[in-house]
Amino acid sequence: MEEQDFQEVWRWVLSVGDSILNIYKTDFLIRDKGGNDPVTEADLFASEFLFEKISNRFPGHGFLSEEKLDSSFRLDKEWVWILDPIDGTREFIKKNDQFALSLGLVRNGEAIWGIIFNPATGEFFSKGKHSFFAKLQAPFATDENFRTLVVESSSVLHPLEEEKELKQKPVLLVSFSEMKEGLFSDPFWKEDFEIRSMGSIAYKLGLLSAGFIDLIVSLKPKNEWDICGGIALLDEDHFTFFPLKDKSYSFNQKTTLSFGLVAGKKKAVEYLFSKIDLHQLSLKVKERW
Repeated sequence: MEEQDFQEVWRWVLSVGDSILNIYKTDFLIRDKGGNDPVTEADLFASEFLFEKISNRFPGHGFLSEEKLDSSFRLDKEWVWILDPIDGTREFIKKNDQFALSLGLVRNGEAIWGIIFNPATGEFFSKGKHSFFAKLQAPFATDENFRTLVVESSSVLHPLEEEKELKQKPVLLVSFSEMKEGLFSDPFWKEDFEIRSMGSIAYKLGLLSAGFIDLIVSLKPKNEWDICGGIALLDEDHFTFFPLKDKSYSFNQKTTLSFGLVAGKKKAVEYLFSKIDLHQLSLKVKERW
């Protein structure tokens, strides 16, 4: 993989971001995949668009998408692309801007590169010399926006300042559904954290990668396409991240589910486990949505 390959993928994502945003502004088609799992025409278009682009440029790579029938073809591939065309489809349907496209690139099980893009807000998170953040204006597929990504990606300044001590409560993001179900009802959550609920785990991971929040905790299952792109943006010098029912992430598995997630700035994760034991937190993890 060369720098120009990654830049070409940025161009594809900017283009498909325009299509997603245009559909978002209409009375778009929705269908149920079963089990109250909705999909929209934007999900399907973005999935097929990126599958075609990736397959043509990288014919030896594998591909996994939430919206495409899976096969064992990808399992023996060194390089695999993992896509959720819209993470947070329910928020997309509600015309709530808390959704994002998530695209990750895996090499031998390790998430090495990714993009999180929220077309509704213009927030673009990806990786160059370091993970970076850019705020773009629609229409997105313009030379100006592409130049912005190139400039931001070449910055040698990491967005996270050195953390010596936490001077205030860490900002903790959790999901709407988990908050509504009372999974964070224990008093210490509100007492010890600035807790906020938000849709789209991918969008949360993008915000974390840019240092806008401190910590994410999820107690429900996650599929590889939900988290791969975001995990790729979290470097181990500044962040700690792991599933709560396994030791670490290894992507491109036959079974794509993992259970529970903690991701955060290192000091924030240390703070979390000063408030609740890791074993006790893992006992709260659910194995179903």
